[in-house]
Amino acid sequence: MKSTHGVKPHPPIRKRVFNGKPISNTRRVERTIQLVKYLSEFRTINQIKSFLNIHEKSVQRYLNLLVQLGFEVEVKYSKYHGYRIANVKEYFGVAK
Repeated sequence: MKSTHGVKPHPPIRKRVFNGKPISNTRRVERTIQLVKYLSEFRTINQIKSFLNIHEKSVQRYLNLLVQLGFEVEVKYSKYHGYRIANVKEYFGVAK
């Protein structure tokens, strides 16, 4: 058993320090987070495309990714379908 005499205990809260390989595609992660925030209201494919500055096909891929991550993406059917995330508060709600 090691002696702990003279060893400082870790502080209860500290900042995490990066200690790994960098993510190769941080832009995708950034866009996904932006999209989660943006879809608090119904948005069309064209609105999402313009907001993220990506192609329509990529918007569909991002919407599929959000579903895979567990977000409930609602679709409002009209001339132009609208998309929004219904359960954002479940993931990012205020801690009680």
